[in-house]
Amino acid sequence: MMAPQATTQGGPVNLAQLRYFKKLAEVEHFTKAAEALYITQPALSNSIKQLERELGIPLFEQTGRNVRLTKWGQEFCDHITAGLHAIDKGTQIAQEHASSLSGSIDIGTIFTVQAGFLPRLLQRYRERFGTAVDARLYQGLTADLVERLEAGTYDVVFCSQVAGHPAVEFIPITHQDLVAVVHESSPLAGRDEVSLNELGSFPLVTYWPDSSIGEEVHDLVRRTGAPSTVRQHCYDEITLGSVIAADPSFVGLSLDTLGLAPFAQLRTVRLTEAPAGFHPIYLAYVRGRFMTRAVENMIELAREIAEVGGE
Repeated sequence: MMAPQATTQGGPVNLAQLRYFKKLAEVEHFTKAAEALYITQPALSNSIKQLERELGIPLFEQTGRNVRLTKWGQEFCDHITAGLHAIDKGTQIAQEHASSLSGSIDIGTIFTVQAGFLPRLLQRYRERFGTAVDARLYQGLTADLVERLEAGTYDVVFCSQVAGHPAVEFIPITHQDLVAVVHESSPLAGRDEVSLNELGSFPLVTYWPDSSIGEEVHDLVRRTGAPSTVRQHCYDEITLGSVIAADPSFVGLSLDTLGLAPFAQLRTVRLTEAPAGFHPIYLAYVRGRFMTRAVENMIELAREIAEVGGE
């Protein structure tokens, strides 16, 4: 690629040009970028040409039907991306001071946290920062949630802690107890507590060991030396409850969550070997990634009202 030639530069670059440039750099296609910006393709093309004239350097080069950044365009993009983020952050802080913080937060969450901590967090958030921020919730399992967090699909996720994600910060914010789940007709239904050894004569249903909570449960059984009579596995409490409702001979090793609420015929019994707060739940985000002020406030508030100790 030839070095840029000196040109007569135009007037000052404006903010709209920078935002148009940034979008084209992201999608590498004039038509798609114009559609995303709600402008015509000729208007976008003229804006980019004017920006190149004003800067005196070629920012893009043609590659078939697409475009890509030149080396000068990439360097320019790195700088203006940081600048646009700073402008957006400043605008959001100003809006916050004026009690008009807006925007959106994409939140990935496991099912079970939606009954306690998360509704309370969202209520406090609206009370403190107003109702203009759109908190969008997406449900999933921990492994998929963390992958989508790293991919940029979600701003934050509520999940279990998983290894192998060094860029992700996990903040403990609440916890769930591990209990024995029995049918109301079970001889254990009237008990206040039961040990894992006592459950050795019952067929058990619990979580798949490839899940975070499943690994914790199976590790607890191994450490206590209790006999393992696990006959069925599942990934969630609703499925686990369904197994016991269909066959009252089963006993479940389960987190005590809203997933068991639909089953009026089931009872929970404390497990003597399981400590209170057996399974911690975390708020996770990617370190060093740009965050809007709305997202930063969500993380700060979650830390403030966390139900468990710090890291």
